[in-house]
Amino acid sequence: MAQIGELLGLAPFGFAPVTSSSPINNQSAGSNRPFFCDTVDLGDLYAAIHVVVLPPSPQASLSPGNTPNGSSKNPYNGHDGTNGHAQDVNGRPSTPTQLDKFLLNLISAGVDEPRLSDFDISLFTLIFPKCEGYAVRSNLLEHRLQDCPIPIARIDDRLIARKFHGIFWARELTAAGPSANLSLLAEHAAGVVQWRDVSSTLSIQELQQRLINITQELHHRLHNVPCLLPDPPIMEKTVALVRGRPNLMTGGPVYAAAKALGLKLVIIDEAGHWLEANTIENRKLRKAFLRTDMTEDEGVANRIVQSIKRYGMPVDGVFTLSDNFFVTVAKVAEELGLPCGPVSAFETAVDKYKSRMLQDSPGHTARVTSVEELDTLLSAPTDSSQPFFTPTFPMIVKPTKGWSSECVSKVTKLSDLTTAVKKATTRHGSAAVIEPFYDGPEIDVNFVLLDGEILFYEIADEPPCEGDASDATVNDTFSPVALTLPSALPADEQEIVKDTLHKILLDLGFHTGIYHLEARMVNSKYEYRSISPGIIDLVPRDDPLPLTKKSECKLIEINARPPGYRVSVPSRHTYGIDYFAVRMLAALGDKDRLRAVSVPFSSHHSKAEDRTPGSGAQYWSRLVYIPVPKDGVLEWRYKQHVSEPNVYHVISPSEDLKLRRPDLAEHIVLAVDYYGHGQWVSTFTDGARTYLGHVLVKSTVSRQEAIEVGNAVLKAYEVDIDSEGQSDFDLLSD
Repeated sequence: MAQIGELLGLAPFGFAPVTSSSPINNQSAGSNRPFFCDTVDLGDLYAAIHVVVLPPSPQASLSPGNTPNGSSKNPYNGHDGTNGHAQDVNGRPSTPTQLDKFLLNLISAGVDEPRLSDFDISLFTLIFPKCEGYAVRSNLLEHRLQDCPIPIARIDDRLIARKFHGIFWARELTAAGPSANLSLLAEHAAGVVQWRDVSSTLSIQELQQRLINITQELHHRLHNVPCLLPDPPIMEKTVALVRGRPNLMTGGPVYAAAKALGLKLVIIDEAGHWLEANTIENRKLRKAFLRTDMTEDEGVANRIVQSIKRYGMPVDGVFTLSDNFFVTVAKVAEELGLPCGPVSAFETAVDKYKSRMLQDSPGHTARVTSVEELDTLLSAPTDSSQPFFTPTFPMIVKPTKGWSSECVSKVTKLSDLTTAVKKATTRHGSAAVIEPFYDGPEIDVNFVLLDGEILFYEIADEPPCEGDASDATVNDTFSPVALTLPSALPADEQEIVKDTLHKILLDLGFHTGIYHLEARMVNSKYEYRSISPGIIDLVPRDDPLPLTKKSECKLIEINARPPGYRVSVPSRHTYGIDYFAVRMLAALGDKDRLRAVSVPFSSHHSKAEDRTPGSGAQYWSRLVYIPVPKDGVLEWRYKQHVSEPNVYHVISPSEDLKLRRPDLAEHIVLAVDYYGHGQWVSTFTDGARTYLGHVLVKSTVSRQEAIEVGNAVLKAYEVDIDSEGQSDFDLLSD
């Protein structure tokens, strides 16, 4: 390893380089701990310095505050009565060493107790951007290092969105000479990572390999994404969210993204919304709440415009995540001269009949507002003024306005059309669209566009659900069961998906933002089939299709927004893309930062990682939906307190799962429970499956392992539901 010891003033003269035959002998007088540094290059954008701190000498381990069992009063956590200064073996304050100053600097910068082990090796990495500029987001390190395979003790992001008061790292390393020191570098780093301690029994070669692995991991995650942007300065801006999300669980990622981007968030919603109260907690989430009548009538856009004008402070962008307000918000943005797509594009996207007609074959799709209108349409003579329509079974019937697969039915015979239309038209008071059922793998496709250019796109696979079965009835649902990333479709079919759906977006007039589309791959060369006991996945067909049948992508629906709360989770973790940050930056017209936050993880992997999926994904992932098994009151289980044997407390089903199955827990990225102890749960809500929660699992080994783990999680997720009980709480809204 290249040593920078004397250049940085980190060690006395005679510092010995680390080799297999040369021991580390840099003895820090005050803390009595050997340590050394290694500077590494992370590509065009970053450099890093690894700081390796070895355990103290035996004499130091017996100094005041240390105990034989390894616990100690850390002289760097501010609790030893010496203002953080090191002590000699007699407990007297001694002159702070470079290491002392480094640790004290970390504490003063906000790092949470950078404790050093009495027996193991402590590892720190200082991150330095190679340019000066203005911060893209304040938590870039935390965001890009999520689910890092090398265990992390803590991350300290030093950047503040909009500004970066720092020094040019190369000048400090090369020009300052002996006056430079570790403490100064720690003060001016863009971020500090403390890795989990490693055993002091490691050989020099093993320690070197550890640092090499850390460097490679940092390179994959950081080398292609800037944390700073040059001029012009990033000014503080305000963005308005129309409809502030129903609860903290579903809105949390939005508010967190706004904070990381340094944005002021204004909420526009009804009186009585939970964010209206001017509490300390709510002020942390939003700058202001604008009480507005949100009745969905012709005047709602004007009422929102007037609320913004009465606010009296500049609002630089407006957006919504609520499907039934897309058109309204587009009108508001147009009225206020704020960035947004054309109103006509949103009017087509929110109407499933209009969006279906973008690819319709004449006479295969119909729109009816009632059962009576359906009867008239079906009984009309061929020469009547009624639109030409010939049902071709199987068909899909769904509301023209809706979400979450609500009231979607598969119809295989004429007699079931009435039932399906009645179900669809009673939801949201909308009409029903009747369209062909396209057989083939269903996919979720997400695009990030900037002026029409694709900055990022991904395809995720939805395994077959109830409605996909060949014998499905009108009562079976299309509620999803899981989602697998990245897609297993062959490369040529993925290109067809990308080109087809991108063209649809551009033809509608969409040009900048995040778009979540659902589609099916018709005449795919792949199909879902059992590949091992209990494992169904997308694999090449047993019997290839005739050459006359060409693969084509059929659109199901367009959502001009990020995927829903649940479905955004795997994208954020698998690819490192925060769709809510993308949405807000698009609403502001902040193109430079939009481009910067749309960069996935590196797809260039070392031989040790060649089993990872590439395409910007750090692993294969499987999002598992946990359906409610029966109606009743959810009862969390009781767990004995670790330190107090006679004390019991309730734990959520997901925590219970991880405690019972540690073999599965190591694969679980995130587990979210939607309902609390004592809440009433129902198997169906608004014609769709109700879920108890979702679990995201990962595998760096294979897609099949991710599916196997997901299936095991679904089987191991246990809940107690009292069908006779009475609810103590209102149902959680999602």
